[in-house]
Amino acid sequence: MSLANDRRWELLDSAGPILTAEFGARGVIATRFVGAFPDLPGAGVWLCTTTDRERDTLRNDATVVETALEVLREVGFSPIDVARSAVIVESQQTVDQDFEGSWYYAMR
Repeated sequence: MSLANDRRWELLDSAGPILTAEFGARGVIATRFVGAFPDLPGAGVWLCTTTDRERDTLRNDATVVETALEVLREVGFSPIDVARSAVIVESQQTVDQDFEGSWYYAMR
């Protein structure tokens, strides 16, 4: 299976707006992903906030990870992919301060 044909990219495209909407009232302004499909199962799910305060509030909520993983299940990720996925919450404030404003630098 080639990278371009791995259906998990489409699943992430479906999950992004759902996750942003799910957490939008709590400060999430975007959802980004890191994946190494088809070589590795799972993905990094990045919930992006504007401020460190919003980020910290989400990081301290034990339900955030399970809710995000449930969205991955609902859009069609396999149990192995869900189990190997991680949820990261980061703020634009920190990205600006520590990573020259680059989400690419922050996520690598």
